[in-house]
Amino acid sequence: MARADWYRLDNIGKFYSAQAGHRGQTVFRFAAAMADEVDPFALQAALNRTVARYPGFNVSLRSGLFWHYLEPSGAIPKVHEENLPVCCGLHAGPKSVLFRVSFYRTRINLEVSHIIADGRGAFRFFRELLRFYVAEREGAAIPAGEGPADTAADRSEDSFRRHYDRDAAGPTPTERAYRLPGARNRSDPLFMEYHLPAAALVQWAHRLDVSVTALVIAAVICAIRATMAPAKRDCPIRMDVPVDLRQFFESTTMRNFFGLAFVSYRPGPRDEPLEAVAAEVQRQILATCTADAVKGRMNRMVSLERNPLLRWAPVFLKDAALEGITRLTALDVTTSVSSLGRIRLAPEVEPHVRSISLLTATSGLNFTVCTFGDDLCIGISSALVRPDALRHLCRLFSAAGIHGTIDSNLDAGDVGRRLREARLDGGLRDAGEGAAASAAQAKGGSVGAADDESTSGDAGGGGAEPHPGNETARERGCGHAELR
Repeated sequence: MARADWYRLDNIGKFYSAQAGHRGQTVFRFAAAMADEVDPFALQAALNRTVARYPGFNVSLRSGLFWHYLEPSGAIPKVHEENLPVCCGLHAGPKSVLFRVSFYRTRINLEVSHIIADGRGAFRFFRELLRFYVAEREGAAIPAGEGPADTAADRSEDSFRRHYDRDAAGPTPTERAYRLPGARNRSDPLFMEYHLPAAALVQWAHRLDVSVTALVIAAVICAIRATMAPAKRDCPIRMDVPVDLRQFFESTTMRNFFGLAFVSYRPGPRDEPLEAVAAEVQRQILATCTADAVKGRMNRMVSLERNPLLRWAPVFLKDAALEGITRLTALDVTTSVSSLGRIRLAPEVEPHVRSISLLTATSGLNFTVCTFGDDLCIGISSALVRPDALRHLCRLFSAAGIHGTIDSNLDAGDVGRRLREARLDGGLRDAGEGAAASAAQAKGGSVGAADDESTSGDAGGGGAEPHPGNETARERGCGHAELR
């Protein structure tokens, strides 16, 4: 923080700020299912206390000549009953606060723009919100418990800037990854919370001598592999795995401070068993999540930001360049799996919380993993109309004797309607390709088969704007849905 009245964006925040005002903003959501109905007055009082403790969250994005920056908001946002789509964009103008708190029945939701924080930093805010909420509701003081003894300056520090070492910057090997085919509905993605018994997954991972994260990643790989066409099986399934840099550097910042590790798996003609895939994933995680590897990639990202051509370009040119870089790097990744690990709350708070989940906005397919008590929740965000990979993922765990429950923002009727639209879209496309082929043959030419990626696009013609204040939360809510 350079001055008392504004904040610099960190390295990652600068990339995400290029999305400001667009439909595809990167927002993530923490949700806690409480033991009782939420008291909105206690929740507002808790938010007031949380913002007073962590004022760096109560900010708006402003634009300068060369960079965006953060400015403190003049008022604390009001909690409200949930009335917006999950992970709906937060930045609509210069006065938009970059987080929101909502509730529905027994659920408390915190949604945060990636411009201001990563998952670790946002969870620290969420943990305090829950602590203050239980204290307000129960009328009792609850100690903060374990945590770093840091200052406000430490919490708002740009740790990328502090730990940058130009000489340690290293290249990031890339390869063109397998792209998930099929129609997409980017304006209203599917969000699922897949709850599984944590103890059963821990035992399974121990038997395979891998981490739970490696096991979940391997399961996702096998689920995607089951949907791949034979001609595509030589393409690598490549995932990015966010890595918390605080474990390698001295930092207690609540802002973005993470790097990316990558896991790549090429299926080939024969399906290896899950055990072999998990062992390979574990090997790659151990190799790519070392201090030296992560530091090299981090310094490479910061050196890009410090490129003189980019540094002195006007902010609108920077936004266009950063958005272009983001689109290009997306071609190198099939999906993303982000694990927050085991979540712990103050002992006085835990009896009041049944489960915690994490979801993120998406234009493709993303997974998150977190564990609270004996509940391991896989958060699934999918813009893909066909849930084939998700069906295979659920069947994989069920076949291993690990049964879970699914909460979704779409019910069975919504999923069925989207599948019918996808079939209609595919039938019209096939008819068009057949007519084109017939015309080409009449002229003595030929038309090749369309690439799988040609089906990507908004379902039903797309182009629909996000529905403001629709009934997803209230009427469809997070009801149970089955993927058959």
